[in-house]
Amino acid sequence: MSGMDDFSIRQRANDGRRIALSLPDGSPTDHWLQIRSRWSDAFRQARDEAMQQVARVAQAGEAELEAALEQSTLAVRAALVSAWSFDEPCVAANVQAFLREAPQIAELVDRAGADDPAFFGNAFASSPTG
Repeated sequence: MSGMDDFSIRQRANDGRRIALSLPDGSPTDHWLQIRSRWSDAFRQARDEAMQQVARVAQAGEAELEAALEQSTLAVRAALVSAWSFDEPCVAANVQAFLREAPQIAELVDRAGADDPAFFGNAFASSPTG
């Protein structure tokens, strides 16, 4: 019989996994990102804060809402990145700037953070939440 600990994923979600980065032409590089899971504390907190921010701005008008949505999406994706190989410090502002200028990497981060089987194994894919 399984115990409660057998269902725990939080630590693996927070630890993340390393993904290699390629140039836009597909050429490999030595650069990498450490990506947290969508189940990580940092991601879930950033997601909740983004939803609250968008709800506050929703009353302001369409232009303000669009800008808030774009910034919120960047903030949430940046929360998935916990480390990187670049010389610049891996802080939220730098990660957001990088993801803004390299939208293909932002999409890669998004997909990698949602790839439950890569974090937790193939059995997770068949679970009700996976």
